Amino acid sequence: MTTWSIVWRLGATVMALVILTCGQFLNTNDFFPLGSLTQYATAKDLNGTVNATCIEAQFPGEDEPRRLGFNTDTVGIERGDIESQLDRVIANPELLQTMADSFERLHPDEPKPEQMILCRTVTQLENGRSVGEPEHKILATWEVK
Repeated sequence: MTTWSIVWRLGATVMALVILTCGQFLNTNDFFPLGSLTQYATAKDLNGTVNATCIEAQFPGEDEPRRLGFNTDTVGIERGDIESQLDRVIANPELLQTMADSFERLHPDEPKPEQMILCRTVTQLENGRSVGEPEHKILATWEVK
């Protein structure tokens, strides 16, 4: 192995360790997958709840809102990006208009949504297993323009 190959590999390893260490001290996931590992550091309550943010849309002629995939291919944004700003979106539901616009742009053959609904499903755990039906909570709604 040449000297350059050894230096390159050692440099890459040192850089990864520096990024991982900075992510730990700054407690951030901005350097994923080398960010903070605190999400793995604590045990979850096996008798607690699991919350999952979801997005629904009410379409013309449909009786019930339709759950949409929470990803860039469906509404132009990932669920984690919304969850990190959940309080802001709940306080300003007009931000849901962006997702309606993205849905319309990404799915030109689908009808335009009339209403966007930011929701959460809450699943109760018992000994680490889900029990009962998940609870559905509406966090914010927006009439699409």
